[in-house]
Amino acid sequence: MEWQSVVNSIDEFVFEQTGEHLDSLQLAILKGVLNGDKYSAIAKHYGCSTGHAKDKGYELWQLLSKVFDQDVNKSNLVATVERLGFVNYQYPFIGNNVRVNTINLCSNYETANLEHQDKVHPESPVKNTIYEDQIVEHILQETKFKAVEKLSQLGLTPEQIAESLDLPLPEVQNWIE
Repeated sequence: MEWQSVVNSIDEFVFEQTGEHLDSLQLAILKGVLNGDKYSAIAKHYGCSTGHAKDKGYELWQLLSKVFDQDVNKSNLVATVERLGFVNYQYPFIGNNVRVNTINLCSNYETANLEHQDKVHPESPVKNTIYEDQIVEHILQETKFKAVEKLSQLGLTPEQIAESLDLPLPEVQNWIE
């Protein structure tokens, strides 16, 4: 795995917490440990003694433990950065933790034609549950119709579509016609 973006992100996080960036040996230690290298290989690559690399490594683990507010060392670094969200296997780095409070399952064009769009928004000060229920039912019907249309194009019979979408067969047959 390419760890450079993770190393850069850890350095930025440390800077945000302490006001100081990691030095070049600390960055080399991070990258080396993430790649599974031993201190001797890291020291050779960096051009210092193994003892110096180990001493700097100890300082680095103390700093990261303080910044991340949990024990960090050479043997748990990979698990720690994964757990803290610095690593995502689809995208090498996620800079910020993302918390999703609500998800809109309707695309904008489905809600664009609705009157009183403010009532669709969950934080709208106007609460009219009857109207909201009508909106939800309308969008649900449109979605079902699109699903019926798509499944029909894929070659499913009306019976198969009705069963898979839990709809009455006559309703499916009317939509297909």
